[in-house]
Amino acid sequence: IDATVADGPATVPTVGSAAVLSAVGAAAAQAGGSIAVVVLDAAGAPLVTGDAADDAVPTASLVKLLVVQQLLARDAAGSLSLDDDDLALMERAVEASDDDAMSSLWVEFDGAALVADAAAEFGLTGTAPPETAGQWGGSTTTARDQATFLAALDEHLSPADLATLTGWMQATTGTAADGFDQAFGVLATGSGAGPVAAKQGWMCCVDSRRQLHSAGVLADGRVVVLLGDFPSGTGWAEARAALD
Repeated sequence: IDATVADGPATVPTVGSAAVLSAVGAAAAQAGGSIAVVVLDAAGAPLVTGDAADDAVPTASLVKLLVVQQLLARDAAGSLSLDDDDLALMERAVEASDDDAMSSLWVEFDGAALVADAAAEFGLTGTAPPETAGQWGGSTTTARDQATFLAALDEHLSPADLATLTGWMQATTGTAADGFDQAFGVLATGSGAGPVAAKQGWMCCVDSRRQLHSAGVLADGRVVVLLGDFPSGTGWAEARAALD
């Protein structure tokens, strides 16, 4: 989905907000699902807000960013101490979306509490830990919350930690630890010039639904969030095409 909009920087080719929402809706409908979309400008002001911006959906791997941000902030504040092994797990959880790395961090540092605290600190009203303990991908969030979180990272992390997390997000591996191709959504081929700091998420098939999410900060500072929710009968290829 081309999420550039007419209110964006003058140097960027633009289309109108209504056109973006129409394209998103048509792509989602063709795949039998829905895509919640929010786009913010580099200052955090809304450019595009879809009707489903506040609909809560499972986070899948997007929750990894909440956990990693909280760990970096707490290490900087001295409330916990991260060692090299912890940092390596955090890097793997972000870059390669490594589920084993995330599970280790979740258990060691009480991931549910970290998610709850991140929601409170960032004002994420639709974000919560999973109802089933340990099932971190079942945490819930909204497109608006994800955009708010990404836009406010610089207010909640030191410059050094922000650079670390952004660097990991910009180094997203082409293939995830589980073999999934991460080049979709904001990381789709031809999605834009310059580095994109992104986090991708996917899961199936809780309640017979398939989630495919893409959220990130573009090179020009705009924040783009696409949260896809599809029937489990929709294949990954169809879902990916909808987000692309």
